[in-house]
Amino acid sequence: MDMKKQSVGFYTTACSAILAVVGLIAYLINCGTDYFSNLGVNPAVVACLVIAVAVQAVYLVVTQKGTPIWTDVLPVAASVLLVVATLLFVSVRINGIASIMTFEGNAKTMADLTSAIVGIAGCLAATIVSVAASFFDTTKA
Repeated sequence: MDMKKQSVGFYTTACSAILAVVGLIAYLINCGTDYFSNLGVNPAVVACLVIAVAVQAVYLVVTQKGTPIWTDVLPVAASVLLVVATLLFVSVRINGIASIMTFEGNAKTMADLTSAIVGIAGCLAATIVSVAASFFDTTKA
């Protein structure tokens, strides 16, 4: 892979994949916190994030040797998976977030809440960067 041949789309897609991995790690850490551990790990959140990162990796590899027409769907698919993962992450944490913010706010629960917010922010940032990356080519002509 010739790094001089890479374009903005390559770097933004790679950045999105890294942010998605950060979001996944933060989600898994948050699932192990005292406050949120009783909810367990939502397999749909994990699956969407893992598949989105895999789709982005496939996209980066395949587009290095030309851009077949079918690769146009890959950035869209990754973005959709990231949106779904982010929304699912928020939906499984929203009750806990509201409870901590209103009734159960102490140092321990706020630390647990912080890891949830970091994970949600990572997923949201990955989504935004993925959408932006879909507008750019991965290689220079």
